[in-house]
Order: sequence, then C-alpha cells, then structure tokens
Amino acid sequence: MSENVYNPWLHRFTVLSVLCTFVLITMGGLVTSREAGLTVPDWPTSFGYNMFLLPFDQWLGKFGIFEEHAHRLMASLVGLLTATVAIWMWARESAGRPRTLAIALVLITLGLMGVRTQTMFVVMAAVASVMAVLSIVKIIGNRSTLRWWATLAYSMVIVQGVLGGLRVTQLKDQIGVLHGTLAQIFLIVLTCIALFTSRWWKESRAAESVKKLVPQVVRSHFFYATLLIFLQLILGATMRHQHAGLPVWDFPKAHGQWWPSTEEGMLSKYNTDRTALQNQLYTNQEAVDARGNPTVFLTTGKDIQASHISLHMFHRVMAVLILGLVLGTAILAHRKLGKSHALSKLSLLWLGLVLIQATLGILTVLKYKPADIATLHVLFGAATLLTGAMGTVISRSRELPACLKGEEVESEDITQMEAAN
Repeated sequence: MSENVYNPWLHRFTVLSVLCTFVLITMGGLVTSREAGLTVPDWPTSFGYNMFLLPFDQWLGKFGIFEEHAHRLMASLVGLLTATVAIWMWARESAGRPRTLAIALVLITLGLMGVRTQTMFVVMAAVASVMAVLSIVKIIGNRSTLRWWATLAYSMVIVQGVLGGLRVTQLKDQIGVLHGTLAQIFLIVLTCIALFTSRWWKESRAAESVKKLVPQVVRSHFFYATLLIFLQLILGATMRHQHAGLPVWDFPKAHGQWWPSTEEGMLSKYNTDRTALQNQLYTNQEAVDARGNPTVFLTTGKDIQASHISLHMFHRVMAVLILGLVLGTAILAHRKLGKSHALSKLSLLWLGLVLIQATLGILTVLKYKPADIATLHVLFGAATLLTGAMGTVISRSRELPACLKGEEVESEDITQMEAAN
C-alpha cells in the first residue's frame, strides 16, 4: 500500500496510542505527586512476582502500591500499542527482506520482555538507543518515511520503560528527570505519526519552497515558545524529582518577598515555618483523606535548600515569559493568517492551555501541593508542549493557502477576501 494513501484505521489506532500515552503520563505524574515511586521496591519484577502475575490483593486498593503498579501495567500497554504501530508501518511501507527483518525484530523484543531480568532490559535499552539514532538519521533524510518514525517511537518506549525501572533500583533523581523528559518527547513523536496519518495531512499540500510557508515571524514564535515550554517542563521535572516538597507556599510573592532570600538563617526559618504549617494541616485533618492517606505534600522530610527556592522562582519567571510569547503567537497568527486559519485556531487553544496550566501551578502552591492538582499540572504541561510542537510542525511543513501567501496580509484584509468569496 502506498504511504500516501489515507488509512482511517491506522490513523485511529495511532490516535488511541496517543490517548493512552496521555493516560500513562497522568498516572506517572500521580505516582510522583504521591511520592509512590518506591512503594514497589523491585524491578522488573513486582514484589518478586512477574509483573503481570502480581496477585490483585497485593496492589488493588493499596495506597501508593496501586498507583505504581498500575503505572507499570499502563506502560506495558503503551509499549504494546507502539510495537503494533511499528509493525503496521513496516508492513505498509516496505516489502521483502527489510519488512520481514523489521517485523521479526519487533516480535523478538516483545518476546524478550518476558525474560524479567534487569540485565536483559538494560541490553534491550542499549540496542534500542542505537536504533533510535538510526531512525533519526533516516527521518532527517526523508521525513515522509513513517516506518522510521514508528521505529523511533518503539525504540523510545523501550528506553523509557527501562529508565523508569532503573529509577526504582538505582535511586537516582537524575534518572527520574530524564524519564519524565523523555516521556514528553515520546508523546510528540507518537502524535507526529498520528498527524502524518490523518486525512487532513494527506489532503493538505506540502510547501515546495520557503516562500509558500506561513510567515517566518509566525513560524519562529511557534518554535521558540515551544522550546521555552520544553525547558520549563525540564525545570518542573527537576523540581518534582527532587522529592523535596514545596519550598514556597505563597503567591504572588514568595515568603513575603518578590525574590526570597536564600541566606542560611532565612532557610532555617522557612523550614521551621513549613514544619509548623504541615503540623497544623494534619491537626485540622486538612492533609489526609478519610482513610488517613496523605492528600497534600507540603513537605517530604527534606529540608528546604537554596537550590530548591531558586528552581521554584525560575519556574515562575519562565511561566510569565511563556505566557507572553504564546499570547504574542496568537496575536501574530490572527494578524498574518486570519482567524479561520488552522494555526490561528490552534494558537487560541494553545493560549487557553497555557492559562489553565498557569492557574494549576498557582493552585499547587496555594493549596500546599495536593496530589490531584499537581498531577493535572503535569497533564496540562504535556498538552501545552504537544500543542506547540504540532503548531511548529504544521507551520514548517504545510503550504500556506493561496489567498494568504503574502506575508504582510493582515486579518482585516483576509476578512475582506473571505467576504468577497
């Protein structure tokens, strides 16, 4: 079958894979928000059992253990879905020995995952890393070969799964940060496949030259705002995987200052104040649910350090910059492309997501880091990054509609064109 022919079932399946990845990221966010990552202390087994054979009574309804084990099971499902996408793409776009070899390799890796030893998984992750690099090289050479996009996604999901396991066994926060960051990139790659297999992508025209793309200023705003959001998510992942609780719990100021002092004496005061606040919340039954399980994670027992406060404040500054840049992108898109253009509509959605994300961030601070709000903050962060990435891809790939090819076209002129038609 030609790679340019629209296949509705392939597209639907990739969309399903993307949705499941969103669920997986949300579950991972909940695991971190509830400090539940180490409730199942072994990997790739779970309490010594094959992960898929863990008795229900050892994880269902058990705080922390349920979240972590369910996250592992969901990760396995996403891995299986991604493997299916890879097999489907190779069966669709290739023939003969390359197709047979590629499909066989995917099936072999799926079989090897039944060997529940850490060494086997680390070896597979190393091989998958090489395949990911090869896939990127192939994609750079020809972006339309979706089999290599699918190979990249499958390679990434293997590496991502192993990183998640090593975070448990090696107890290194840096692995957790990398695990969280790679999840965002994997989501983007998988969504690109969903976009490239969509009817809209097949029917829209690819730009044959730079002059036929949307204006440079719009493309640049999409790209740089997305890059800034990605850096912001790395900052956020670093803060979360320090497992240090909430270093600042007021807004818009921080410890009553626009930029809090990090001198030793002040740090001691912050720690004393936070401990007193945590005790008050527990006394008033505001930090636990009816079963006595924690609902807010103001402190985890680690003292506040200067680096914790600095990261928190830089995260706030970045949020303001992102809001301004995305707002500017929406304004420029409407002026240059008109309100009916796909990128103009996407930019409004993007701005809405950023505003929701900012609100969730503020509530996380003011409500003393409740797990549910902090997890929603992770989910909307992923959605915000993904929206920007899709806008960047579309703006740099699709041809500008004929009536909008002049870079100086403003929204009023476009409205007149539409009225004339």
